[in-house]
Amino acid sequence: MARIDTVRPDAEAPRALHDTGSPAVPPVGAPPGPTLAAFRAGRSEAERTTDLLAFAIAADRGLASTPDAVERARREADAALSDYSLRYVHNTVDQIRQEAVTEHLGRLRQPPGFPRLVAANLLALAIAAALAAFLYTRPEVRAALAGLLGG
Repeated sequence: MARIDTVRPDAEAPRALHDTGSPAVPPVGAPPGPTLAAFRAGRSEAERTTDLLAFAIAADRGLASTPDAVERARREADAALSDYSLRYVHNTVDQIRQEAVTEHLGRLRQPPGFPRLVAANLLALAIAAALAAFLYTRPEVRAALAGLLGG
């Protein structure tokens, strides 16, 4: 089996690609980071997602596995998951509404065009003129209108 020796054993621990933040590997003698067992102890499978997110938050911040830090990370994970789920539900409902409106508009008939509206108005005027001409030819209707109008 191959053996790997470091060129500089006194070198600093490697850092992230952007060279900011905490080292990728804790230095020798540093307090141990969080353990997943501390976050999963006594918890059900239904709480697994929250525990894993809390562990990731604690590991990212370099928190120890103390009960207070575990509980604080769990509360923050619960808040983050709640915010995410509300945003997801809101966006999903909005998408469903848009799809329903699009589907409903697709089922509607096309509105009448300009030529059809002009023809409908001309037909209405012709019907009104025919009715007026018919009523004018009736002498009893003319007498009733003259009595109403005072003429």
